[in-house]
Amino acid sequence: MKKISFVVFAMLFLNFAVVSVHAEEEEDVLSGQELVDGCSEGYLPGKPNQYCMQYFFGLVQTLAALQEMEPGSKLFCIDPNVIGLEEVTDKVTNWMNNVPDRLNEDAYILATQALHESYPCAPANI
Repeated sequence: MKKISFVVFAMLFLNFAVVSVHAEEEEDVLSGQELVDGCSEGYLPGKPNQYCMQYFFGLVQTLAALQEMEPGSKLFCIDPNVIGLEEVTDKVTNWMNNVPDRLNEDAYILATQALHESYPCAPANI
């Protein structure tokens, strides 16, 4: 059996997630604007709200699990012993706030790009 590349697998996984959500008819994929709005409620620097942290925790855990399946194709590198969820949440939220013209896009796409640009992998970590 041929090994499926991480990027192809991730895209298939994310497309399946989008199709599954749309299949429920009433549900829509969360937009970047909706996520930023949810993250801004009760926000204090260094102390993001639980809604926002839970979203990013789930996304990071899902993508990290996919990265483990194909370690040579890492999208981002975060050492949880060094970088806390609060910092990740702040950094990704700030990245999204800096691209207001893209907030109509799906939140998971923007957040994944933000993770990739904010936490690049050193060649030794790929």
